[in-house]
Amino acid sequence: MNSMQLKCFLTAAKRLSFTESAAELFISQPALSYNIMALEKEWGVELFIRDKKNKATRLTLAGEVMYEGIKNLQEQFEELLQKARSIQEGKSGILRIGIISSDRIDDYLMKVIDNFKEKFPDVDLILKRGSHRDLVQWLYNNTIDIAFALKIVVENKRQLAIKKLYSVESVLILPKKHPLAKKNNLSLKDFKNETFVSVSRNESRAINALLKKECQKAGFTPKILEAPDINSQVMYIESGKGVSIASINNIATFNRHITMLHLRDLKPMEMVIAYNRNSNNPCIEKFISSYEPAG
Repeated sequence: MNSMQLKCFLTAAKRLSFTESAAELFISQPALSYNIMALEKEWGVELFIRDKKNKATRLTLAGEVMYEGIKNLQEQFEELLQKARSIQEGKSGILRIGIISSDRIDDYLMKVIDNFKEKFPDVDLILKRGSHRDLVQWLYNNTIDIAFALKIVVENKRQLAIKKLYSVESVLILPKKHPLAKKNNLSLKDFKNETFVSVSRNESRAINALLKKECQKAGFTPKILEAPDINSQVMYIESGKGVSIASINNIATFNRHITMLHLRDLKPMEMVIAYNRNSNNPCIEKFISSYEPAG
């Protein structure tokens, strides 16, 4: 049985005319008859009653059963084929997105997600929050397909590619009861005697090193208290153990016990989309191409 034999049978069963069916398929009538007889022989079932005297053709009862069944199967096959093609093209399927657990989804990030959902409504987006370290590991082992991450965390990582998203302001976060919390026109150097709470090197060597670098540029070497993870970092600051530098989207900035200061010498951080170069999920390419980088 091959696809041409099935086409011959389905067309002849629909038209009940071998002559018209052959013309529709652009083959000769003998070729059509040969394909149908080959099916009848293979299946051991007579499909048509050929009334040469009255020049009429009709399906046998067995032929009717086969026609209805194969027609339904063909419709299901076409539906499956379209679905498979859509998945292969990245127009449907699943896209798993990793997001920093300490940060909120801001308006721009939400716009990127909503824009993709509007363009590709058949792609199921699954959001998963994790630490900086989690996001990198999840990209490597394909637990997630893409991550919204800080550039310094994912750049120069083996197998990872990045695309620019936007810049996000850096702020100093500290307890509201801190004596400098309500002062204006401050710089990083005004906090040279403070303890800076940083995520551990195990969590992110890049962020840990950046804090030291920024303080040294301001003219001092910081006293650092390392928090084991980003959630602990917020609790340390809330309990008055120190201050820290973070993205303005850090959830700590919405904590009623914590405030933030806009220091003139703090540089913005770069947010990027990171993904595994070796991933075979075609939805990644569609996501990357569906957004416009912020100017």
